[in-house]
Amino acid sequence: MTAVTTAGIRVPKAAELVAATIRRQIITGELLEDHLLPSESALMEQFHVSRPTLREAFRILESESLITVRRGVHGGARVQIPNGDVAARYVGYVLEYRGTTMADVYRARAEVEAPLARLVAASATPENIARLEECLARAEAHLDEPSAFIVHDEEFHRLMAELADNQTLAVMLDMMYHIVGTARRRYALNVDQGQTRKETVEVHRSHVRLVDLIKRGRPDLVHRLWQRHLDEATRHYLEGPLATTVVEMMS
Repeated sequence: MTAVTTAGIRVPKAAELVAATIRRQIITGELLEDHLLPSESALMEQFHVSRPTLREAFRILESESLITVRRGVHGGARVQIPNGDVAARYVGYVLEYRGTTMADVYRARAEVEAPLARLVAASATPENIARLEECLARAEAHLDEPSAFIVHDEEFHRLMAELADNQTLAVMLDMMYHIVGTARRRYALNVDQGQTRKETVEVHRSHVRLVDLIKRGRPDLVHRLWQRHLDEATRHYLEGPLATTVVEMMS
């Protein structure tokens, strides 16, 4: 039971304190991904808590996708590092609850993503350019498969965010692409495939031109091309049925 002081301040339960300690160890990197936590009996002794309290702490951490728990002889609790998918799903549920349309999401994406190209171009290294070119090569193999190409298109945009070296923007875009990607894959299954292939080729060509400008050291032109690319993509989707579609994360 949760205790409350006379001042009305909530005192965390023992399970919450145990979960907070393990959470901190995961977030600070003390516990690595896929690390198997000590046995229940060892943790009970370490934290001086009962088995029900420890299992409640595990449930808290499982709900945050920070551990996975397997029961049985070969079971145990394994560490999962924090990732953007969990945050993206929750944000998606909030947007869906508020009746947010995809038009709203696409406009926000363009506003957040537009400045990234200049950052990438201004700090381009041979290693970064090589990664962009490898990403383009993977995408080119799927120009005849629009649904598969979407994955590589998102990979390219996420890589741009990563190479801009701004973690906050990268996480924000990760969340947006989780939402946008769900809608785009649904869209790709319900449109003329010939028309979709044409769109796919145009998107890929734009990515190729962008990387070429980065290699040539033209951050001004890179920014202009990326802005135009995002504006055209936004306009394309806002002219179609996705514009008025409410964000759908539960379907």
